[in-house]
Amino acid sequence: MTPFSVPTVFLAGCIAALAASGVSADTAKQSDSSVSVDGQDRECLAMNIYHEGRGESYRGQEAIAAVTMNRVQSRHFPDTVCEVVWQHKQFSWTRTAPIHHAIVNVRAWKQALDIAERFLSGGGGELVGKANHYHAEHVKPYWIRDDRLIARIGKHFFYVL
Repeated sequence: MTPFSVPTVFLAGCIAALAASGVSADTAKQSDSSVSVDGQDRECLAMNIYHEGRGESYRGQEAIAAVTMNRVQSRHFPDTVCEVVWQHKQFSWTRTAPIHHAIVNVRAWKQALDIAERFLSGGGGELVGKANHYHAEHVKPYWIRDDRLIARIGKHFFYVL
């Protein structure tokens, strides 16, 4: 795999969210001084949770995190969270203009960060088993197979393919 870098607009959105929440970028950097892929993975997972599921319940957001992590663990997908999230045409929000990637709901962003932190430290549950795909109820992707449906949580359906 090639090295991954977080898009500049994404980082700008994170800094804006931190500023809106009263946390300075300097304070955030002191609490996590590493600039490793792991730090980026936390932000990428949180962004995926935030954009794919901020209208869902906490449980629904956990399910989105679980699918993302299941993909990281699968040999059929890239090896890091950021590579999974930014893989071509995998998550709808990544196909929108970067201006739409900004964090506008600080409370939802903080919750997404908390969920991401827990999942990355191995605290994720078995909410959707080995599910590696999902879709919102208003979408009908070509890959739907009812025999592979694992769960419906909120407005999302979860599958193992």
